[in-house]
Amino acid sequence: MKQLTVLGSTGSIGCSTLDVVRHNPGRFSVAALVAGKNVDRMVEQCLEFTPRYAVMDDAQKR
Repeated sequence: MKQLTVLGSTGSIGCSTLDVVRHNPGRFSVAALVAGKNVDRMVEQCLEFTPRYAVMDDAQKR
């Protein structure tokens, strides 16, 4: 099984990547999710994919 780190998990490409994981549970698991601003979607993803790590970073707030 391949373990993935999904950068930008709440964006369109990240969500598409997680759709692939969702449809191939025996091939992929999510080790880490990284996102910027969409906290609600990140929480949903964490509950569904149970990654070991989840990171939020809003670069505009630095």
